[in-house]
Amino acid sequence: MPETIDNFISVIKQKAAAKNVVVEKNLDPQLECIEADRQKFKQVFINLLDNAVKFSKPDGGTVTITSKKEGSMAQFAVSDTGIGIKEENLEKIFQKFTQLDSGSSRKYGGVGIGLAISKQLIELHGGRFWAESKFGEGSTFTFSLPIEVKKIDEK
Repeated sequence: MPETIDNFISVIKQKAAAKNVVVEKNLDPQLECIEADRQKFKQVFINLLDNAVKFSKPDGGTVTITSKKEGSMAQFAVSDTGIGIKEENLEKIFQKFTQLDSGSSRKYGGVGIGLAISKQLIELHGGRFWAESKFGEGSTFTFSLPIEVKKIDEK
């Protein structure tokens, strides 16, 4: 799992460096395989990392990736020290083609479908997807996916 996450980080490394954003990770080394389409998992992660870098403050910041086991689920989070989201707007960010129209977020571009698609992909895999944020301080996007239970062939 850590090397997969490293591959995701490498995709946004240049963009992060250009914005003076440091990407850190705190991954559970014991986390087992997860049940997910690898390409869809990558799509979700790249979207979250790209958004975290995009919405970082102009003077830089930190993006942190964490993972941990929660019962039968693997939980992943991408946190940033960016502009944050007002509480009343948290649910709106998951609606397709919705971008918050505040001056602070509209200038960042995009079409407003990344989070809606990411949430849908995670839910189709039997997981959950949610966000927490403090306006002006940053956001954390968290998702959980079932851990794959490998069966041993008893021949």
